[in-house]
Amino acid sequence: MRLPADTGLRERTFGSLRHRGYRLLWFSMLASFVGNQMSMVARGWLAFHLTGEASAIGLVMVAWGVPMAALALIGGVVADRYNKRRTLLGTQSAQGLMGVAIAILLFADGLELWHLVASGFLQGTMFAFMGPTRQALLPLLVGPNQLGNAIALNNAAMNLTRILGPTAAGILLGVGGAAWVYVTMASAFALVVLLIWLLPDPERGAEHRAARAAQGSVLEEMGKGLRYVFHDNRLLAWLIALGMVPVILGFPYQMLLPVFQEVVFEVEPWGLGVMYGVGGVGALVGSLVVAAYADHPRAPLLQIAAGVGFGATLAAFAWSPSFWAALPLLAVVGLVSMMFMSLNNTLVLGAADPGYHGRVMSIYMMTFSLVPLGVVPLSLATDAFGAPGTVGACGIAIAVFIVLMARPMFGAAERSRVPHPVRS
Repeated sequence: MRLPADTGLRERTFGSLRHRGYRLLWFSMLASFVGNQMSMVARGWLAFHLTGEASAIGLVMVAWGVPMAALALIGGVVADRYNKRRTLLGTQSAQGLMGVAIAILLFADGLELWHLVASGFLQGTMFAFMGPTRQALLPLLVGPNQLGNAIALNNAAMNLTRILGPTAAGILLGVGGAAWVYVTMASAFALVVLLIWLLPDPERGAEHRAARAAQGSVLEEMGKGLRYVFHDNRLLAWLIALGMVPVILGFPYQMLLPVFQEVVFEVEPWGLGVMYGVGGVGALVGSLVVAAYADHPRAPLLQIAAGVGFGATLAAFAWSPSFWAALPLLAVVGLVSMMFMSLNNTLVLGAADPGYHGRVMSIYMMTFSLVPLGVVPLSLATDAFGAPGTVGACGIAIAVFIVLMARPMFGAAERSRVPHPVRS
């Protein structure tokens, strides 16, 4: 269903939600990410309180990140080869059962650190399969002409959960304890499973079953996916590279906000929460802006402008003269960074053949596992040169990189088999 060019802003922004299947998937993702956000907050809190050591928080985070990076390519093959609805049912059920198990251990006063490490590993493993599968399901539910809108609304839901999930977890930790966080998380995943169960299976036809049966082994399909991205469809390689550097240099600024709060701006801890909240609201607004314009023919130009804006406003935030001057800049950083990443996600998926959607998105999503790796050198640079200089230099580098990448990316689009990256 393609919306007319003169469709109103509201219809353009929320058009994908007119599809019943997409509505069910969208609300299931909202509940899923609320559950994930709650468990991540509670897991880090529990790890610190069990050991009294901050390194324990890093340990449970690594346990979450390693399988997500290591299994992403396999997750992409599974997304392309097996029934996507059933894969989502399996992965989301496993996460809900994990929440039940941790809640039981907490009520029985039997929780140990290794339980948290194991739960983080399971969550990262399930995400490696769930992420590409959910992304590959979108074109089957909305079609190519509303794909950008669907992806942007997904990102809007994710950014909304960045506000709702940690807030709910913090309230439950203070009122009822960590066990009730996991009870609530398990309930959220029960809702997810119900919504996916109600989702009509878009792969029910014989043609989908025949296509899956004709595929080779997992290793063969992984190799085909890598060759497709880096040899057969160079536009995809350019788009993934375009998104990778801002992820590595730009997104770690969120982990360095405590340094700005305490050392640079010298405000009380409430200021840290305000900075995170302002950035989250900006990201939510950016997702909604993209939802309205992601399927516009000039979306690639909007992406380049948003990328340059991300770098420029990040540098401006880093060198802000005061806390209050930094807040509006931080909101714009959240807005343009989410616009850039949402549009990049849209263009990557739109430029790929449907048979490769899962594998392409698994390669694309691996870039996000590089964020923790980017934190390490940036934290060392912060110790040596200070937070403003480090983050400001990264912002300038992002803006320059986007400008330099624009010409070869558009050249690859001209040579691509698809006339426009969003539409085949």
